[in-house]
Amino acid sequence: MKIRQIEVTNFRFFERQAFNLSDQFTVFIGDNGTGKTAIIKALATGSSLLFLVWQLDNISARDYHFDVDDVRCIKYSQNETIVVEPQFPFRVNCQGIIDNYSVNWGLQISSLNYLNPEKRDLDPEKRDLEFSSGNAGIILKKLGKKVSDGEDVVLPLVALYGTNRLWTANSRDEIQTIKPGSRMRGYTDCLNSASNLKGLLAWFKTMELASLQRGKSLAVLDAVKAAIINCIEECESVQYDILEDQLMVKLKNNSKLPLKMLSDGFRTMLAMVADIAYRAAVLNPHLGNEAAQKTPGIVLIDEIDLHLHPKWQRRVVNDLRRTFPEIQFVATTHSPFIIQSLREGELINLDKPEASEEYSDRSIEDIAENVMDVELPQKSQRYLDMMAAAEEYYRVLDRAKDASAEEIKRLEKRLDELMLPYSDDPAYQAFLKVKREAARIGKGAK
Repeated sequence: MKIRQIEVTNFRFFERQAFNLSDQFTVFIGDNGTGKTAIIKALATGSSLLFLVWQLDNISARDYHFDVDDVRCIKYSQNETIVVEPQFPFRVNCQGIIDNYSVNWGLQISSLNYLNPEKRDLDPEKRDLEFSSGNAGIILKKLGKKVSDGEDVVLPLVALYGTNRLWTANSRDEIQTIKPGSRMRGYTDCLNSASNLKGLLAWFKTMELASLQRGKSLAVLDAVKAAIINCIEECESVQYDILEDQLMVKLKNNSKLPLKMLSDGFRTMLAMVADIAYRAAVLNPHLGNEAAQKTPGIVLIDEIDLHLHPKWQRRVVNDLRRTFPEIQFVATTHSPFIIQSLREGELINLDKPEASEEYSDRSIEDIAENVMDVELPQKSQRYLDMMAAAEEYYRVLDRAKDASAEEIKRLEKRLDELMLPYSDDPAYQAFLKVKREAARIGKGAK
């Protein structure tokens, strides 16, 4: 499963907009408020529509990812009263491939009734919801039938990781083992943007116990562990310790720590990689130790650089690309280090939608200044503020040459204001004071 293009109508503040996505990595950048998270949510909505076809029992209403807040609204002023009107139709349309077939699918909502939690009904036959699946629906139903018949068909992975992911588990919760279940269990909570460690840890514990009982390592467990080690450079091994009853991580510096004791950045990255690999293993157990490498699908990551040190930001895209070569990743970022690791066609700049080029050979300063519009990234903001203050200081001194006595008093006050923020820099203060005395303005004037 890949989404080649998504088009939204009246989705958040997009009246109508289409985005073409790269097959393996697409990263959205832009100033705050330009719609990066909105696009991730629209893609989650589009990705979730396969569950409408399958009607899975373990997928709740929240996993369809559209609600009243997603509908674009327009404010009108009528006789000194502000009114807000939702705009319809609300549409999300996708073009892509499923099971190697080119497909189109989408939904249209024509009223607020469907989005009212008290009235919500997930029946696609309801008049205010039009779900168009075309040949996508036929393909998905065939996939579902093959799964029911026990065939070794490859299922696509779908997952969303929002900015509220921190991967913490309640230490008071006992991790239970899990009984055999449907492969479709790999979709449980897959589009819940908040992280949930419980299912991941339960699977790890069950697989470790099964390995001990059988006297050999299970291929699917090996696949998940290999994915973690391949993607996390500092990780030497990972294992669910039965006596400790928690997931233990051995680092290359020979320290061994439980997952919950790792730093936020390390824990967030490791648990996300483990979750992707674990879902691949559950969805496609017949792939054995190649589950992570051969499972296709789409993974959505809001702020991929979240909690990561710049050293890790530089390599995270290539780590994910190498570890999950069949997965299509769509992410957002504010990091120039992430941008630097992208190839041509993999960046969508919402501030400059026409730009398309490769950034791997460009410097961080070049990316920050020319792509992200950061002025003089080689200099600190304080340095830039001091330069701006000095320039204005000189302009004030110049104006004071021909100013009246009354205006000079006003200019003196402005000079004092410009010097005040830099009272901790005596050299800078002394320099400006000398210039002021030379101009014979205010204190020190002769």
